[in-house]
Amino acid sequence: MAPSLLADASTTSVAGGLRLLDYGMVVAYLLATAAIVVWSARRQKDTETFFLGNRQMPWLAVGLSIMATLLSSISYLGLTGEMVKNGVSVFGTYLGWPLAMLMVIPLFIPFFMRLRLTSAYSYLELRFNRSARRLGSGLFFLLRLGWISMVMYSGSLALSAMAGWNIYSVIIVLGLAATLYAFFGGFEAVIWTDVLQALMLFGGALGIVVFVWLTTGDSPAGWWQTASTIDSAHTRPPWFSLDPRVRMTIGTVAINGFFWQICTHASDQVVLQRYSSTSSAYAATRSYIVNMLSSLSIGLLLGLSGLALLHYYTTRPERLAEGMSARDAGDKLMPYFYSHELPMGCAGLILANFLCDAMQTLVAGVNSIAAVAIADFFRDEPGDRQSAARQLSMARWLTVFLGLVCIGFALVIAIVSREYEFNIVDLMPRAFNLFLGPLAALFFIGMFVPRATARSAIPAVLFCLVVSIVWSYWKPLTGAADHLSPYWAIVVPCVVGVSLAILLSLVLGEPAEHPGRQYCWREVMRRPVDRPPPHRAV
Repeated sequence: MAPSLLADASTTSVAGGLRLLDYGMVVAYLLATAAIVVWSARRQKDTETFFLGNRQMPWLAVGLSIMATLLSSISYLGLTGEMVKNGVSVFGTYLGWPLAMLMVIPLFIPFFMRLRLTSAYSYLELRFNRSARRLGSGLFFLLRLGWISMVMYSGSLALSAMAGWNIYSVIIVLGLAATLYAFFGGFEAVIWTDVLQALMLFGGALGIVVFVWLTTGDSPAGWWQTASTIDSAHTRPPWFSLDPRVRMTIGTVAINGFFWQICTHASDQVVLQRYSSTSSAYAATRSYIVNMLSSLSIGLLLGLSGLALLHYYTTRPERLAEGMSARDAGDKLMPYFYSHELPMGCAGLILANFLCDAMQTLVAGVNSIAAVAIADFFRDEPGDRQSAARQLSMARWLTVFLGLVCIGFALVIAIVSREYEFNIVDLMPRAFNLFLGPLAALFFIGMFVPRATARSAIPAVLFCLVVSIVWSYWKPLTGAADHLSPYWAIVVPCVVGVSLAILLSLVLGEPAEHPGRQYCWREVMRRPVDRPPPHRAV
């Protein structure tokens, strides 16, 4: 009986698209997040509260916040679209995560929790010099401005596909609303709306799986069989290839997943700021475990959703718009399904999910960027209440400026995507991930290459950045016939940067003992947990 009822509901939705009830659900969701912002804004007194929630955020909420922030609509649409278009190799990402956990928990979380910095890039000045700190901050700005812009683009892509709105108008309206949210909300609002967002993300992915299963009567085994009829790579992908022109194999995707995890947790303010908002290293570790378990669960669920969508529309091509095919739709297939198949009201919740995810990412991103900017470029000497109030005001207006910049970047990405027909996964290294390898390399050099000083580290990272840019833009820069695989775009530059720093530190005859050595990983970890290093920078 259930399949028949769902089929009738979906027919109604296809005929009418989004209904009044759907838009009502959007309004209700926006009102709920607005209430969180108002509640949070009343608790802000200084930048410590605005950027770190007074370091008293619950570990469970922080873990869900990290998952919701790092997942975002980029992965939500991109992972499913990659499954639809290129097959099960995308699941290889999660094969690298267990090894990453064995590094993040003992190496990175206790290290940064001993430092307890508002800006993670303060560490680079302690370890190297002010130029290294500015280099790290600059790479982070580019990384997260590109990331925010990509999330705004992908969220707007979903919204325009579901509601038929103009994507450029959506980007502008969405960006302005999120900028206003960032101005008032602060970090505490970011955490709690992320928790709400995480629940919605699970519900949206689970809704696809349940709906397709009940409607078609076919299990995931049947979905797999359908995918195998499209081409062999969908269900029997190659295991590994050293040819950088091969877009994806299980092995290269697993290596990419491992490096993305360790690079993000060793150098990204968005993540490290959340761990610093907890009360202890123990709480931060629990947050990380929650993040990993929830990310793994939603990732596998999204991959299964991709299989479900591919099966549903391959066996029911008449339900697609004219000229549309299941595989070629890629990133657009999920929002199309939400707006045309789900019963009335459900699509509105999903629409609100994409809307608030794009807004939430801008808020979280600009809050982290502003935290770095205030700490690294505009911070006053410790002073009175007037100084704290001035910095809080500066932080808020800085979020406005950054929000406007992100709107401009998102519009550019939308134009480039339409011009070159890139999908979301293809855009990720070109828009922002090309900065992650060099940024992480700078931190890895600082932590694990004791002999290195700024004289060897900075040139190595700058060369690493050049390698990253060339890799990500190989085809347009060289006129080659093929793009290089986006799944090597973090790995290769990071390895090159660290290796070159080791070589330069030996060639340049760097001294074995120097002041920055006390901030290498081994030396910092010898300090008691409750005692910060001397002359702690914030």
